[in-house]
Amino acid sequence: MAMPDKVATPVADEPYLVADAFLEALAESGVDYLFAVLGSDHPSIIEAYVRRQNVRTKQFPRMIIFQHEFAAISAADGYARLTHKPACVIAHVDVGTAALGQGLHNASSGRAPVVIFAGVAPSTLYGEAAGSRSEHVQWYQDVPNQAALVAPYSRYTAEIKSADNVQTIVHRAVLMASTGSPGPVYLTATREILATAIDGPRPRLAPVPSCQLGALPSIGVKLIGTALLGATAPLVITGYLGRNHQAVQSLVALADLVKGLKVFDSELREVSFPADHPACVTRSTGAAKAVQTADVILVLDADVPWIPTKVKPSPEARIFHVDLDPRKERMNVFDLGAVLTYHADSGAALGQIYDFIASSDLLGTLTTVFDERWEELNQSYTQGKQTILSRAAKSIENLNAPCDIDYLCSMIRAIVPSETLFVTDSVTNQAAMAEQLQLTRPGSHITKGGSGLGWAGGAAIGAKLAATLYDLSDRPHVRRKPLNDPSPDPFVCVVCGDGSFVFSAPTAVYWASYRYSSPFLTVILNNGGWRATRQCIVDVHPRGNASKLSNADLGISLENDGPNYGEVARAAANGHLWTRKVEQASALEEALREAVRVVTEEKISAVLDVIIK
Repeated sequence: MAMPDKVATPVADEPYLVADAFLEALAESGVDYLFAVLGSDHPSIIEAYVRRQNVRTKQFPRMIIFQHEFAAISAADGYARLTHKPACVIAHVDVGTAALGQGLHNASSGRAPVVIFAGVAPSTLYGEAAGSRSEHVQWYQDVPNQAALVAPYSRYTAEIKSADNVQTIVHRAVLMASTGSPGPVYLTATREILATAIDGPRPRLAPVPSCQLGALPSIGVKLIGTALLGATAPLVITGYLGRNHQAVQSLVALADLVKGLKVFDSELREVSFPADHPACVTRSTGAAKAVQTADVILVLDADVPWIPTKVKPSPEARIFHVDLDPRKERMNVFDLGAVLTYHADSGAALGQIYDFIASSDLLGTLTTVFDERWEELNQSYTQGKQTILSRAAKSIENLNAPCDIDYLCSMIRAIVPSETLFVTDSVTNQAAMAEQLQLTRPGSHITKGGSGLGWAGGAAIGAKLAATLYDLSDRPHVRRKPLNDPSPDPFVCVVCGDGSFVFSAPTAVYWASYRYSSPFLTVILNNGGWRATRQCIVDVHPRGNASKLSNADLGISLENDGPNYGEVARAAANGHLWTRKVEQASALEEALREAVRVVTEEKISAVLDVIIK
């Protein structure tokens, strides 16, 4: 919320409200921002917020206004996932809660610690208390069981019903959002409760509640370590290990120690293993074969390590599973066929397994075998990398044609700043994109946690705020940057599909990007429609009637009547945005360089709409 140049002088006898205690409890819990779409249920929160801004020591949490709830929760999601700190979303009663939409799904699947607050309709009719009903819509908003809207996704739900326990409820909500398997929580309160006067601030004397995951039991370390030492084709599969940068380094150390071990990032949510390590396998460089032929598989923090109808391990493979959410409590069906499963911190587990293997007498007897496997691994990696690079090189043969995904993403890698934070939201092109970006630095990439398209636009704003306020080089241990930090302004690059761009509520995204000085580059992978729908038709009915129709006949093509995406974004930013459409590969390099210059020098967002074949 932008503060006026002149702030009203506080009145000495202003009462301290439940809303004041609510904001103070969020501040005590480490909440930096309120990502808000305000409504008639929030006057006391607004009043309390304005008062806090008059106190120099209470500048946080700060309010960021959005014009759509999906953009707001996506921004909170990006911020919370990068910082590992809780972010708060302020939504408007039931309708604002419903408008969070697929953002709830993404925050839950992506394990983003997001605290959602929404008012409920006032409970009094005749002015019995401050906050009684004053608008006719408040009768419509008085719905039964409003919290049911978030039930499939929320880790915790509570209504603040008493003026005496607001801090307890908020602190518990933050605990539930940020520990175990993190995710969204949902708090509500009536206007009457929020406007209730209470005694002054009640500072919390004890630490804010928290809890930590433990390590593996000694027997688990021995069983997994011994299995990896004895394996002929060991494989590690991960999906979101990159949340913990030290865990990534520990996995690299294990791959260096157990030579011949391969690592497959099956979900591409984070940088969970560096692309320049010989142990790295991807979808086009042997991941399927690695899954099928592995005799020992260690699954670390992964939700979907393989899709059984496409590829699955050998029945003889021994599978071990270590995860912060091993039971997958938000999934109705899940079964890896693991011989052992542990609820543990994967980073700590990797350190334990490394120490066990490094001190094993058996390790020295395997030197020759390991050296041979290491040589084979390097040869296979080199061949795979050449395959990836050669795909990008093919487009150079005809620069008058549209870009393909390989050439486009290889050029993005070459041109954007080396410290770029990528925020991606693609479906059919996600794997090829990741292979060409060749990401090596933990924390340099995040993508949506689930399948709710449109996440990246809002998430980029959250990512920009996070990278501006914190040093994110050792997540989850983030450090607040000094006020006059000399480091360059963080560069954020969104790579998203055209469908994802449409679903992002782009008018809300690019309006907020300009208002809050959070410029970023957006590269739209414009393949002319919803290609993922075509693939699903082929998967289920490969010889059916629908598979014989063109995309245009199916209504999923936007090749001839797609919106002008860049101009939509420019209008939302009131002209304070640069955009260009790239229809030929020959125009890509100059357009990319100019887009980067605009973001870094002019400090406004840029949108490149790239036609891809």
